[in-house]
Amino acid sequence: MKLQNFIKAGLKTQISLLALFSKRKAGNKAFNIFCTPFGKTTYAATAVLQSAEALQMTCNGMLLRGYRWNKGAPEKLLIAHGFRSHTQRFEHLIPHLIERNYEIVAFDAPAHGLSAGKRINAIDYTKAISLITSRYGPFDVYVAHSFGGLAVVLSVVAEQAQNENKKIVLFAPATNAQTLATTFLKAMAITDPSTQKHFYNNVTRLSNGKNLDWFSIERCLPDLRSPVLWIQDQSDQIIPAAEALTISDLRYPNIEFLFTEDLGHSGIYRDAAVLNKVYAFLDS
Repeated sequence: MKLQNFIKAGLKTQISLLALFSKRKAGNKAFNIFCTPFGKTTYAATAVLQSAEALQMTCNGMLLRGYRWNKGAPEKLLIAHGFRSHTQRFEHLIPHLIERNYEIVAFDAPAHGLSAGKRINAIDYTKAISLITSRYGPFDVYVAHSFGGLAVVLSVVAEQAQNENKKIVLFAPATNAQTLATTFLKAMAITDPSTQKHFYNNVTRLSNGKNLDWFSIERCLPDLRSPVLWIQDQSDQIIPAAEALTISDLRYPNIEFLFTEDLGHSGIYRDAAVLNKVYAFLDS
């Protein structure tokens, strides 16, 4: 049995046993697991990272670590990684972005990479993006993957009503937090309505009354006027293509979709042909 399957089986057992005594505690435990990036990885300082200015800031009492390249360039760009990822996985973009004369900023999200913390949710990541923007922006371009894509869109729409002059590249963005939660609850075999209710109560408590559907890219689209390049692989097992296809059918004029095959969730931001499309979008 793979280690991740062993951990998953153990956590399922914990929740089911806890539910025998308290549905509230079981729901809270499930929510904490949902927000925990198990297998958090650190990384060595590569030549690209060593060439950057080291940055740090505090968000919700947690120290976040980041990088800045090409300070003082005429346009600023922010990179936002996904769940269980970190900045170093996007360092191959840096030389190409410097060639295009961007000032580039990237941070490890809370509970990821070299940043502090044990858990993250859409509220925390969106707040982090907003704080990074207020301190090191404003940004002309955002490049985001997966969970980072959801946080970027939520932040831009909430904080920047006049966003038509931004450019956003979304690699397989998490389109809807509700879908993530539904998938998680199914995977953890949490079917009891009372346990699910207490799971969702954490969202309304932390977000001042909002439900998970509020944390949705589709909800934001009428207020998102930025040119967007949305890249989605049709074989992605982490973020299925169905929601991207549905949004594509809405034909928002500011969103260009690029659907790929057999690149998966992470290969999508490493493929040379895809990246050439990204650079052409940025150059346009």
